[in-house]
Amino acid sequence: MLSRPETLPSVMRRMTAGRMLLDGESVERVAEQLHLSVQTVRRYKAIVNEGGLEALAKMGVGGRTSALDREALEWIAKALQESARKHGFESDAWTNARLREVIERQFGVRYSRVYVWQIATNLGLGHLLSKSRR
Repeated sequence: MLSRPETLPSVMRRMTAGRMLLDGESVERVAEQLHLSVQTVRRYKAIVNEGGLEALAKMGVGGRTSALDREALEWIAKALQESARKHGFESDAWTNARLREVIERQFGVRYSRVYVWQIATNLGLGHLLSKSRR
């Protein structure tokens, strides 16, 4: 499941957006087709116009190294594919808050809601996080 950064679902979707924009698709159409915000696609368009697909591919490269290694990410991927009940919750559904809690319990690190969503998305499992019910 874990692979090179260029094969992450989030990166592949960004590159698809860039290719669509270069092929002349409108920002609105790309946003609709790829389920991205118009603002995000506008940012991608500006990057592509400035530096081409290579610049878009390099977007997001760098930053701090995660405290979670490959083994930890594989553990998270496996947990997300199991029932949340197995990890002490009252229902089967995974939410961002539940995943944050499990990561903190298991690995002793606390991440933001956005970063936890990014972890799940990079694992190709973001769709398993349901909206929490308030």
